[in-house]
Amino acid sequence: MMKKLLFLGNNSHVDELIKNAKERGVYTIVTDNLPLEQSPFKALADEFWDISVLDIDILEKKCRDADVDAVLCGASEVCIKANKELCERLGLPFYAKQKAWNITNDKLEFKKACEECGIRVPKEFQMDINFKFEELCGVKYPVVIKPADGCSSIGLHICENESDLVAGYRDAFEKSETKKVVVEEFIAGEQVGFIYSVVNGEIKLCISGDDAALKGDAQRRVFGASPSKYLDLYEAELKKKVEKLVKYLEIENGIFGLQTIYNGRELVVLEMNYRLPGGKVPGEKYICDVMLDYALGENTNPIYVPMQNQMFSYAIWLKPGKIAEIQGVDVLQSRGNEFSVQLFRHVGEDIQVDTGMRQVLGFIMFFTDKEHHEEYIDFINENVKVLDENGNDIVCHYRFENGYAVA
Repeated sequence: MMKKLLFLGNNSHVDELIKNAKERGVYTIVTDNLPLEQSPFKALADEFWDISVLDIDILEKKCRDADVDAVLCGASEVCIKANKELCERLGLPFYAKQKAWNITNDKLEFKKACEECGIRVPKEFQMDINFKFEELCGVKYPVVIKPADGCSSIGLHICENESDLVAGYRDAFEKSETKKVVVEEFIAGEQVGFIYSVVNGEIKLCISGDDAALKGDAQRRVFGASPSKYLDLYEAELKKKVEKLVKYLEIENGIFGLQTIYNGRELVVLEMNYRLPGGKVPGEKYICDVMLDYALGENTNPIYVPMQNQMFSYAIWLKPGKIAEIQGVDVLQSRGNEFSVQLFRHVGEDIQVDTGMRQVLGFIMFFTDKEHHEEYIDFINENVKVLDENGNDIVCHYRFENGYAVA
């Protein structure tokens, strides 16, 4: 009998998951509370439901009535939480054990786990909402402030003085469900990301890449290049410690990413995401097959084949406004051997200020070499426009200059 797989939401990687599931002969369903034109992955599936991922009681009954065999989602934090709860209620496989889930969703606990495994993390400053005099006096600026349970850079602030700290802390505290806030040293340097698979306890580094942030705003990451130029340093100093961390967290299956920063001497670990990465990456089919295997109880033994050529990415950031029209994406999509486009935001959506990665239209990946990547950035800037209701282009057009994104 054909297996039935329910996907929660219209988020990153769901299109690839649907495609790979169909190739296995799996019947696919997508559910969310958005209309079809704002949830295009619904059209890719064999069936779709207009049920919010937050309506767990309704989804549980619907899954039982429809004899759903597995539940999955992409990179959305909201959908992952719903995925976990729904699987628990239905008695279906969910890749994360409780210990790993608890620690990787709490930045303070994750830092403690890293320290247990000998992994360098930013120095932490003790602070609470009462702002004790002695605690404020002990802070060395600049510092980074963020909700301990946050995502998508929401509530994240880089603070240069006490006034910034108090304002940033209060905002992060307000945006934290658990009312826990991280205050840590700001480390200047190049951000380096690593993505891993774990299958039956065996860890494999799949993807690496270096990020270029907006000059003057380290939290706005714009450009990326893969593979990372720091792989030799990773192999020499960090690899075995990450393997120790995986065992400490009792991770046996799934995909996770580490965000690090190179401070000129070493790779310092900032955060971990125990889920699929936020955007499309080289080796997409492999990481999706790992997740499908576990959810479906199958063993297709997927093999990761590293890319032979370099890949670059451009995160298209938007200014606040309501999206009325998206232009130029079709031009890039018509050149599929050079560009790969993944959109997160769609016509009709309202882009709010200071909402972190939710201000990103999507990621554009392009395949070239270092000598020509700036030509591709110029081509994207010339073609991609997002118009608001007044006809204004709300895309933040950036170019690459000396290791940074600049306006």
